[in-house]
Amino acid sequence: MKRISFGSVSAGALVASFAAMLYLGCGSPGSLPGSGTAGNGGGGAAGVTIDPTATQGGASGSGAGGAGAAGSSGTAEGVCGDTTITPNRAPTDIFIVLDRSGSMAYSISEDCYCTNNGGGARCSNTTNCTDRLTAVKNAVSNAVSANPTINWGLEFYSSPGGADCSVSLAPQVPISVTGGATVLTELGTATAANHTPTAAAINAAAMYVPTVNDGNSKAILLATDGMPNCVGGRVNSDDDMPATTAAVAGAYAASIPVYVVGMGPQQSITNLNDLAVAGGTTQYYPADSVQALSDALAAISKIVSTTCEFQTPTTPPDNSKVYVYVDKALINQVASSTEDGWMFGASSSDIVLTGSFCSNLLGGSGSTVQIIFGCADYIPPQSIP
Repeated sequence: MKRISFGSVSAGALVASFAAMLYLGCGSPGSLPGSGTAGNGGGGAAGVTIDPTATQGGASGSGAGGAGAAGSSGTAEGVCGDTTITPNRAPTDIFIVLDRSGSMAYSISEDCYCTNNGGGARCSNTTNCTDRLTAVKNAVSNAVSANPTINWGLEFYSSPGGADCSVSLAPQVPISVTGGATVLTELGTATAANHTPTAAAINAAAMYVPTVNDGNSKAILLATDGMPNCVGGRVNSDDDMPATTAAVAGAYAASIPVYVVGMGPQQSITNLNDLAVAGGTTQYYPADSVQALSDALAAISKIVSTTCEFQTPTTPPDNSKVYVYVDKALINQVASSTEDGWMFGASSSDIVLTGSFCSNLLGGSGSTVQIIFGCADYIPPQSIP
């Protein structure tokens, strides 16, 4: 399915309201009753038979003793243009690539443990202390509930049950319509261990995500709390940023933007902006509290799910009689995504805004989009009420 790339959008642009209604226009309204004569039995009154599937309705009279003669044709008043349907927003896919290294057992706000953990440093104030894996579970739960049009998937790194620095090519949760619930289940049993093979994880994600042939826009959400290591796939603590940056850039080159969330105190996280820039998303989202992490995932979810494509629940009866209105004004059907107007997507049920109309929408414009399916004799107005 052809998509319009959403690129990078500021979080402040995500609060814009959006309404989309589909109107079915089926001809010019009017009322012209039929006139007929009574049948041989006498006493029959003439009437109108309305066929909602036809532009013109035939009329026939009927009488107690038999059928009357056919009356003149007419158009059924109220049949056309009085049904409204809300089109579905085109779904999107988000694949979470989640660091589960040993430090993910730390507090979300400090580099220390909320509880006694193998003799490691315990935080001096454990009131309302939440470890990073638990914070991720809460934030993802909120994001899944708030975004029913997103299909979720999950990959841990290192892979559970595997060797230190290992990353499986098969995700722990494949992207699917029901993936969000499965992601939450996996997060509930996740434990923090091992090193941070971020480069291998992004490479594995960039190989897997394009194989999901559902036609949806796609993005990778990288959530990490520290420096990539495992250089060359070996257990070590050497800085592996060059390979990780190259992996992220490769994903973006394949039209999969990479959003980066950095968990923990900001002074402990370095170079994540470089990953965000390489992934086409400008800057990373710092998250040093439970609320900040939840806000980051909510902002990313809204950016990804705000697309320029709409899916109508029915197929237009005539592809040449589809009319799209933005803020009540008719816009042109165009041949290229660089022109200002609209195009069909993979099918005539997919309507895609293009050019400045798409840019304005992604930039937070509170535009109203309406679509009219016209019948054979329908003449679209230049503007609608």
